[in-house]
Amino acid sequence: MASLLNKLGVPRNVRLFFEPYYQVQTDGSICFAFGDELEHVALDFHRVPTSVCPWTTGEGPLIFISFSAMEAIAFLSCYAHSFPDLSRLQFIAVGNHWGNFPVSSGKITLLFGQDILGCLTDIKVSTALQNKSATIWYQGKDGFDVEGHRFAEMQLTLNAFEKALGIRSGIRTVKPRRFNTFFEQLKHQNL
Repeated sequence: MASLLNKLGVPRNVRLFFEPYYQVQTDGSICFAFGDELEHVALDFHRVPTSVCPWTTGEGPLIFISFSAMEAIAFLSCYAHSFPDLSRLQFIAVGNHWGNFPVSSGKITLLFGQDILGCLTDIKVSTALQNKSATIWYQGKDGFDVEGHRFAEMQLTLNAFEKALGIRSGIRTVKPRRFNTFFEQLKHQNL
């Protein structure tokens, strides 16, 4: 069992759920396989790969998509109390490449950060999951132009985008509290 996950306060049931899907290195860091690429994480660094092969775990109907496997572990660590049956969960980490989503069907939740990159990724991934694309233009201080609709940076969310375009994808987003990522939240809660 990874001592890094113990230090971070990852609950035992969460560690056991993810255990088959990572490798512990001799220095205590953890690697997650994205095809030929690796996500590599320790307390002082986190390298997320650019790979066309996403990292996946679980086969349940509740699907969670994030940038990194560590973000998935951090999310589930923070919200394990909400999921008594972990066999109903499926996690997909896409790294820095958003083109390949091995999603069949199920209830999808996006776990991208609170910053503007997270909000833009919510829109790009949501539209890609619907086999569509969204054209996004940065307009400087005026915010963003998304598919002909203008959004101030603070107003740009997947919900606002879907309302403006009359879309109802059913895709949810969950954002960390007081931190940009769930990994940051987990570190600050337990270290």
